[in-house]
Amino acid sequence: MRLLIVSNRLPVVVSKDNGEFTMTKSAGGLVSGMSDFLAGLGKNKSEIKEYVWMGWPGNSVEKEDEDHLRDRVREEFNASPVFLSKKLMDKVYLGFCNRTIWPLFHYFPNYARFDLEFWEEYKRMNEIFRDEVLKELREDDIIWIHDYHLMLLPALLREKVQNPIGFFLHIPFPSYEMYRMLHKESRTAILEGLIGADLVGFHTHDYTQHFLRCVLRILGKENHMGRISMPDHTVEAETFPMGIDFNKFNTMNVSPHITTKNPKRKMVLSVDRLDYSKGIINRLKGFELFLEKNPEWIGKVYLNMIVVPSRTGVGSYKKIKSRLDELVGQINGNFGSMDWTPVIYQYTSLPHKQLIAQYRKSHVALLTPLRDGMNLVAKEYIASLRDQKGVLILSEFTGAAKELSESVIINPNNIDEIADSISEALVIPVKDQIRRNKIMQKRLKRYDVTKWANDFVNALVENTRVTRDSLSKKFLDPELYKKLVSEYRGSKNRIVIVNYDGTLVPFTKYPAMAEPPDALLGLLETLDSQVKTDIVIISGRGKDELDEWLGELPINLTAEHGSWIREAGRKEWRLLKPLSSEWKDEVIPILEMYTDRLPGSFIQERDYSVAWHYHRADIEQASQLVKEVNDHLLSITTNISAHVIHGSKVIEVSNSGINKGELAMHWLSRKEYDFILAIGAGWSDELLFQTMPEHAWSVKVGLSQTAAKYIIKEQKDAISLLRKLGE
Repeated sequence: MRLLIVSNRLPVVVSKDNGEFTMTKSAGGLVSGMSDFLAGLGKNKSEIKEYVWMGWPGNSVEKEDEDHLRDRVREEFNASPVFLSKKLMDKVYLGFCNRTIWPLFHYFPNYARFDLEFWEEYKRMNEIFRDEVLKELREDDIIWIHDYHLMLLPALLREKVQNPIGFFLHIPFPSYEMYRMLHKESRTAILEGLIGADLVGFHTHDYTQHFLRCVLRILGKENHMGRISMPDHTVEAETFPMGIDFNKFNTMNVSPHITTKNPKRKMVLSVDRLDYSKGIINRLKGFELFLEKNPEWIGKVYLNMIVVPSRTGVGSYKKIKSRLDELVGQINGNFGSMDWTPVIYQYTSLPHKQLIAQYRKSHVALLTPLRDGMNLVAKEYIASLRDQKGVLILSEFTGAAKELSESVIINPNNIDEIADSISEALVIPVKDQIRRNKIMQKRLKRYDVTKWANDFVNALVENTRVTRDSLSKKFLDPELYKKLVSEYRGSKNRIVIVNYDGTLVPFTKYPAMAEPPDALLGLLETLDSQVKTDIVIISGRGKDELDEWLGELPINLTAEHGSWIREAGRKEWRLLKPLSSEWKDEVIPILEMYTDRLPGSFIQERDYSVAWHYHRADIEQASQLVKEVNDHLLSITTNISAHVIHGSKVIEVSNSGINKGELAMHWLSRKEYDFILAIGAGWSDELLFQTMPEHAWSVKVGLSQTAAKYIIKEQKDAISLLRKLGE
């Protein structure tokens, strides 16, 4: 089994100097973390034994060089480049990704800008990646897509292949209130893109819940324990906090680091990429306030600030750099002396060994992002402390804060809190430092980057396997499809029992919009005109509605889930059996109470049933209230002659003893049928499937556990099947 990793960038950056290609390792936590995991493939019990990494090589490549470079990158790095122009990447990476997605997902809407051209290029890049992945893909490959640059890709691939698809987001997923600030088309398309995956992973539980809430409110798709049912697959949203290679940081031997001539001075270390989300300005202001409030520390402590250059071409980043330079000069000018510099400022990226040396030399690590998906620097710092001495000050708005709760957790928006935390950290006893760090190190060692990656891949494989194994046995595959049609055509007496909503017509937002199109009316008439063929349409709708829509057809109709029937060739409706509607006096007041509580919901009363519709209501409020409504109705209907039925955004109450199963037996008892086909899409159709005789064909529309013998994916597949029978 092979793992196909797809990310915006390859693990190497390709450049061409004097006609020769040179390759250097890409920067970033993803490449660092995944490289450690990939190095261990084949050495453990994982089913994954090999991999290929796909992504942009970092620079534009001439057409005549592509084949040569592709072969070299494949041979040296197990990678497959996706060639893109620099112009396209600038519009996607510097454009839509970093001017729209990055600020909104990090809760900086004032930095966010939407440009339709950048969005169109984002879509185009995802389509190019899809085409390249399809060229590389094998039948048994597992696809793992990474990060916000490729959020449309899962659905684009799902349209073409059935391979397991995983997606992991390495930045925060914002709350619904923030996410919906996106342009309407893009906010819908991104969610639809993500739910094309079988497994969507996030760093924290909060991000997972934000995602599920956005899917519910924007797409109207509910979840059960984090699982979302789609027509052709099941999506699972889960939390996987990314780890690091603990042993690499803990055991690496490095040379001592010297930043000051006075070894007695205590170092406060700050390491971050230049970004407005990292809170570097607040950090400096906090350190300045610390010196003002604690003059006894002047000359005894210094801030060693490492800022890694980032997105130097973006205007907002240039402003931050300018403000940063100004603030460092101000602090050093106001507090510094001939033999002491309060802030040692390094605007550079350091190799691992030098960074680990600084981790170990520091007394305090000050990491205060205003918002961060995980912050692996915090984990690296704790892992690097071989003697377990040192204090981590960490923003509560990082994903890492959930795992590193023994550190000093602060609100980075509060300058006073930053200043006070530095003062607190500097005097924490060594014994307490060791106690805290031992706990965090044990946790980081147990859940390292290899465990993180293995957990994700194993969950993807297992979830996909379980879902597909349980459902694939029931799929109406081409052979069964052919057999069904053959038996239909060879039969002497046949009956087709078909549900209306969700089967003959798609589920609609408003029930009144489900009027049958002319093509459907023609298809039903064609089927009914075939010799010795009976068509029965069953529905929970009222008889007046069915009369208006289908009354001119010479077919059998059933209304209110079986209360009323109208036989083909007759105009009058009759009750299936004597019924009472006295129970409505108890049910309707209850539904009226919930209608008052849920704006947009309404009651529809029929002769022998009552429906409570909530498709117009706020979907999140409705999903929370529906269980309460259901429980309340069940508690009273056990003692009266009524039962509760669930539909699409509707709860119905109808007479006990009347259901689609009993109804089916009525129609089947009229003749000896040698061919029986029952097709349905809803919860109430399960009783229909359960009562079918052994030789019957029962077919459920949609992926879900069912009593039906077979499954088809979508409503349009049901129409295609009926059309085939009508030929």
